Amino acid sequence: MHLPQSIKAIREIFVGRSVNLPELPGVYAFWWLGERSTLMSANRHIVLKGPKEQPVDVEYKDWWPTELFYPCLYVGKTTNMKKRFSLHIKRDCPGRLHAAHPENWKAIPRTTSCQLRWGIEHVFPNESDPLKTIYSSVGFSYRTDFAENAIAERFFEEDRLVGTWRPWFNIDSER
Repeated sequence: MHLPQSIKAIREIFVGRSVNLPELPGVYAFWWLGERSTLMSANRHIVLKGPKEQPVDVEYKDWWPTELFYPCLYVGKTTNMKKRFSLHIKRDCPGRLHAAHPENWKAIPRTTSCQLRWGIEHVFPNESDPLKTIYSSVGFSYRTDFAENAIAERFFEEDRLVGTWRPWFNIDSER
């Protein structure tokens, strides 16, 4: 799932109005395929609500494991790959969905399912067309080969990949 040949650019997954993905359960990842320097020069701070509503300033760092060819942005699990992918991208919603906060506070996501779109909009607060950035610089990979005890295995695999790959947009504060 992390090798270059298994990662497809977002623009390659769309075929006209269709999404070329299976309607199967699985685990997936979004990847930064653009120039690493572009990502590393973007807004890398986010302020989360910590214990007792206290602000916690987190910096996205260049902390990706060396075995990853591309930086991982987000890892998730789903019962329908095609539907979940579409909810992340929200391609029928042009422009920004989330206003950039001047002090980097985490915006309230428009939905609970658009973490990638929200993350790109946060990291690139001056980008008026975040879909353009997603189409040109983000990739997607997945696996659906969970046979026995599939629900539990997807849960554990997502958890393992978040801990191993350390994707930026999976960060939240613990209360």
